[in-house]
Amino acid sequence: MLTAAPLLSPPPPPPRCHVAIPLRCHAPTQQVAAAAADRGLLLRGAGSPVVKRAPGGWLLWYQCGARVALAASTDGLRWGPPVEPDPLVASTDWWAFDTAAVRPSDVLLFSGPDASARSGFPSSAVYWLYYSGSTDERFGSPFPAAAAAAAEDVPALPGLAISQDGRHWARIEGDHHTGALLGVGEEEEGGDPRRGWEARCVAAPKVVLHAEGDLRMYYHSFDEMSQRHAIGLARSKDGVRWRKAGKVLEGGKAGSFDEGGVRHGHVVRDRAAGRYVMVYEGVDANGRVSIGMAVSEDGLKGWRRSSELPILRPSDDDEGWDSTVVGSPCLVQMDGAYDWRMYYTGVGRDGEAAIGMAYSEGHGLQKFEKWDAVLIVPLMALWVTGSIPILANLFFSRRITTTVKVT
Repeated sequence: MLTAAPLLSPPPPPPRCHVAIPLRCHAPTQQVAAAAADRGLLLRGAGSPVVKRAPGGWLLWYQCGARVALAASTDGLRWGPPVEPDPLVASTDWWAFDTAAVRPSDVLLFSGPDASARSGFPSSAVYWLYYSGSTDERFGSPFPAAAAAAAEDVPALPGLAISQDGRHWARIEGDHHTGALLGVGEEEEGGDPRRGWEARCVAAPKVVLHAEGDLRMYYHSFDEMSQRHAIGLARSKDGVRWRKAGKVLEGGKAGSFDEGGVRHGHVVRDRAAGRYVMVYEGVDANGRVSIGMAVSEDGLKGWRRSSELPILRPSDDDEGWDSTVVGSPCLVQMDGAYDWRMYYTGVGRDGEAAIGMAYSEGHGLQKFEKWDAVLIVPLMALWVTGSIPILANLFFSRRITTTVKVT
């Protein structure tokens, strides 16, 4: 039986790196201070977290600059420096869809028969990385609001790479002429050949394996007609060839935290409730980005917001590391059926990206508490007068609570 490769021993930290607009990042550093402005912070110099529990520990794929980086952890809280070389970088093929930047979106882990049965791929392909790739192109639009948003929108398309160890990747070419899995404006399943609603991009592909031969991709794009981002669905039998199935979630009503649109939806099947949970970015009328949640019984239709309020907002502290944006959520269900972690990207006033975490324990996703900065004393001897040395790792945390009622 195939199993995932053991966690990697991290090398020394690499040189500082930067990322194109809108995010900036540096060589990731574990936060040490426990100031109020750092509540929730886990890792500086990183964005777009994709977190998976693997045999022996945790793996984190994230965006740094124009590339995908990888870090390992034993507990999902303390992360080592990024491995070298970078797992995935921009393509050098001039015709490809990902020549400027790559950004991780989701990772599926397979082992044993599940790996060898995947569309004739080598049996060693146990990690499947779905990612967004983009070129240097920028949008032009006859719509003023869309033109104003052009600084943030690039023509991203979804890609796929496979790996045996989560570190060394081989790209798999999709049906699109650029090698992407999907293109913009393509015919939807059961529809006509007219252009689809997503004329700008097919970004942030998050994939759920519902059953054998039934994979579902949730992505977002910008609808030129409604002038809002929306989340769409595509379906596949093999994870490589996809067919669009239309929108599943759009922006909320006037005055809501997501009236300006929804994007970066991450879907997880809830083991306890037997339904699907989506966490997503919601943009309000002023461009403020928060994280909301929706639920669906089958993951295909009938998505409804769990609350009219976001489950996580930017920090109220102007100096907070996540005072302007919280987004790119990644939801992880823990061993306890009602225990969850939500990793997310935060951006402060200085424009620097970082990764944080909020969690829910025993509340059926009704309450999320933001972790404080983790203060670590790694495996050191604490000498107590008149006693023997005590070896310990100390974690000090305060919590911020956001409560919503899941309906």
